[in-house]
Amino acid sequence: MIDDPDNQIKEWPALSAVKFICVAMLIFVHSHMALITESSIIMNPFGFYYKVTKGLMFLGLFLVILPAVAGAVLRIDLDKDFIQGKLRKDYDFNQIIKTAVFLILVGFLMNMIAFGGAYTFSWNVLQLVGLSFVVIVFLLKKFPINTVFWLGLIALFIGGPLSHLLGSWNYTYLAGVFTGINNSLIVWPFFPWFGVVALGFLIAHCYLKYKDSAKFRISLLAIGLGLLLVAILRGEISPYLDPNYVWGPSIVDPKIGWVLASIGFFCLLVAVANTFLNKRRFSKYGIINSYSKGILWIYVIQMFASEKLSLIVKRFFPMNGPSTAYFILPITLLLLCWLIGALCIKFLQGKSIVIKLRKFQ
Repeated sequence: MIDDPDNQIKEWPALSAVKFICVAMLIFVHSHMALITESSIIMNPFGFYYKVTKGLMFLGLFLVILPAVAGAVLRIDLDKDFIQGKLRKDYDFNQIIKTAVFLILVGFLMNMIAFGGAYTFSWNVLQLVGLSFVVIVFLLKKFPINTVFWLGLIALFIGGPLSHLLGSWNYTYLAGVFTGINNSLIVWPFFPWFGVVALGFLIAHCYLKYKDSAKFRISLLAIGLGLLLVAILRGEISPYLDPNYVWGPSIVDPKIGWVLASIGFFCLLVAVANTFLNKRRFSKYGIINSYSKGILWIYVIQMFASEKLSLIVKRFFPMNGPSTAYFILPITLLLLCWLIGALCIKFLQGKSIVIKLRKFQ
């Protein structure tokens, strides 16, 4: 039995709101990039859409907080297995292994369908999340929870030195999974992005421990603004937009300021959402609840849909300049993903995905 972790999450309205914002912007950014590119190359590097995209690259923060969201979801989901702030010793480690394998396989299937067979084994965010979940739970079974913090902190800074030590080994797939260096198939390397997953996990842990106190919200707000300020002062609040490959090294091998900005932005969003929305209850099939509960399947399906539907839009509406036709794809995907989320609630909420293996005779 492999459980979809998002279907087990306890109610945390602030996190639901953050997930909604994150997914809505994810849909918009992916559809935008699909419309202005051909095979990830910007069709007109001197045109209107390139200039606009270059100036708004900081909006990518809504995408790179996905690992932090996943880490928070894991902590909420594990709460029933925590006793006095520690993971119970008899927790079945196989549960998280199955969840991780499920996420990784779904990610590989998504790659194949959306981008073609050559990209099947691209290491995307679902693979990163699956591996990070295993590492976090392994640490919790052996060590105190502050170990997750320290490994997360180390992960933020160790990528560069590790890639230097590995030398020519950086060209291998396994090394790329950790460093992301010199491997075009690795989009979300373990270092530094595990640090973002771990800190999302710890933020949710603090929420559960301190019961959404004013001190919790103020601390998050201060940390968030501080980290964003560091990124701004370093000139790394947004990555470089490469017109020849929009998902290039500036995304795969990010500057530390960009990673710190993603953590700070998540802290800021959670603090604001906790202040204004944590007493709200969202309607069962409303867009916020649907996006939140269906985030996994929305992510997978919109990756495929944005690529394929963009070809149809570009065929009938040239993307040479500002046009109302530009909004056809984002609006269509926003509505489609609302439907996907609502269907997830109706048919998958509280249920498990069961995989049975039968011996072949």
